[in-house]
Amino acid sequence: MSIEVVGMVSAIDVAVGLIAWAFAVHLPLVYTVLGLGWLLPTLEYIGYKRNRQVYVDLAHNMASYLITVYAIGGLFGTIITVFLAGLLPIFTNIAGALLWPVWGVAIVFGVAIALPFIGFYYRGFGRLSPMRHVLVGYGMAIALTVIPAMFRLVFAFINYPAGVEVFKSSTSIVDFTLGINWGEVFDNPTYAPLFLATLFGAIAMTGILISSIFGWRYSVDRSDYRLTGYRVGNMVGLVFGALYAIFAGLYVYEVYNYSPTVAWSILGKPPAYLPSALYSVYEPTINLSGIFYADVALGLILLVLILASFKYVNRAVSALKLILVLALMDSAEVMNGLAHLPYAIVPPLNAVPVLVKAYGLQFTLQVADTLKVSTLLTPQLNALLQLVEVQPGLLYGSLVVFAFFNALLLYVIYAALSWKWSPLKS
Repeated sequence: MSIEVVGMVSAIDVAVGLIAWAFAVHLPLVYTVLGLGWLLPTLEYIGYKRNRQVYVDLAHNMASYLITVYAIGGLFGTIITVFLAGLLPIFTNIAGALLWPVWGVAIVFGVAIALPFIGFYYRGFGRLSPMRHVLVGYGMAIALTVIPAMFRLVFAFINYPAGVEVFKSSTSIVDFTLGINWGEVFDNPTYAPLFLATLFGAIAMTGILISSIFGWRYSVDRSDYRLTGYRVGNMVGLVFGALYAIFAGLYVYEVYNYSPTVAWSILGKPPAYLPSALYSVYEPTINLSGIFYADVALGLILLVLILASFKYVNRAVSALKLILVLALMDSAEVMNGLAHLPYAIVPPLNAVPVLVKAYGLQFTLQVADTLKVSTLLTPQLNALLQLVEVQPGLLYGSLVVFAFFNALLLYVIYAALSWKWSPLKS
């Protein structure tokens, strides 16, 4: 498929840029939801056990943030689905046909289970007995965790399609069909470290956000409520940040061993085991090693700032932590999402000799080429770019609306996080 170019922007750039933007907004929000899901019932439990009402107040008031952030995060999840269906329909069809139970479980938990749990938990304060309400909170946390557990399996599948079988087919428009062995799907070596890094990273990021916001507000509201939230956030950020670093490192190690394109993109050079004859097949579109090492540096700077926060409350340090943790999370996620290019699904190296032996080299290369993003793009996107080339005002007008939407989004999030708190009535 030919890709029309408008100036220096190709259809691939537009598709990837839109999806990357949606992910860059969606992921920090759902990370916060996941982190709050586990932190709130834990804070509440500590409050009851230590007879410290301030912990219960923290859980109660931050539950209102959870509702707002979940709603906005869910909106952007829908936007991503629309982008994938509209810009990469063939990929969506392949991923849906192979992994529809995974998508289905995530959607059911996101809409039919986790959402009612959040409402029940928030409305249950003061209405349910303390321990029963804590159990509802942990039920909410488990339901929220199932959603990324499923979607991270899709990400792992993109890195290394474990369990996928290729069959030559004369009736298929691409000359082959794909099958899936469910016994091997969850055995994907990149899955467990990716999921655990996501879970611990979400809790760590949420802790740092809490400490940053409460540290900033402490300068004008020197209450026990603000100081307790600040200290709890620091401790959570430190402990779970360390766990995130361990499993993120393990994820990079597994990606290095099983996904040559992703490893090459992130580390800046091909894996040592990759034969030079296959360099042209697995060479990534983008060298993201600069972002990878910048993220390592950001993590170390955050560690220093968190350690400094244990000694004193400083508004500038709090603001810097807030900016850096969001920058780290977003850049790490976008890096992981773009590292597989030019492929929508990276062909596994161990499948090459099997396919060559069964069907020949030409067929093997055809399978790899079919899995490229450029092959899976919708023709309508190219037609849209041709229209923009004739009517560039459409692009400029869209950019104005785009900027307004992002400004509105930031205001809504700020308003949600700035709601006045009040102690929970006994």
